[in-house]
Amino acid sequence: MYGHHDPTTATWTDASRLPLCLLTGAMQGRQVLDELFAEAGLRPSPRVETDSVAALFAHVRTGQWASIVPHTWLHVFGVPHGMRAVPLTEPARTVPVGLVVTTREPVSVMARALTEIARHTDVAADLEGLPGDTGPR
Repeated sequence: MYGHHDPTTATWTDASRLPLCLLTGAMQGRQVLDELFAEAGLRPSPRVETDSVAALFAHVRTGQWASIVPHTWLHVFGVPHGMRAVPLTEPARTVPVGLVVTTREPVSVMARALTEIARHTDVAADLEGLPGDTGPR
């Protein structure tokens, strides 16, 4: 938890000093985090590791642990009560995500719907803000 001057961002160095709960090293999400820590000249030493996103959030909800998660997960799981989510900077990095569908005919209804949504929606802009964030987008 932060004191009187709650920061609006944190650095990877700041994050490395927290009691971290992270995904296990075999998981892709954790491998991305390890690369980002390495870019900052750091090596995370989480006190808890799990292969379950639900367990990760359950640990954070106790108030004893911190974690690093994609901001899009916060739109699904929410920010645990009494805690805050702040963007990590230095280094700032995004990981691209794509939609891949098969080329078989006829195209499935779900694939067609997802493709149309992807073409006409600025998903990145819709998800850019953190849940509960009232700042400008």
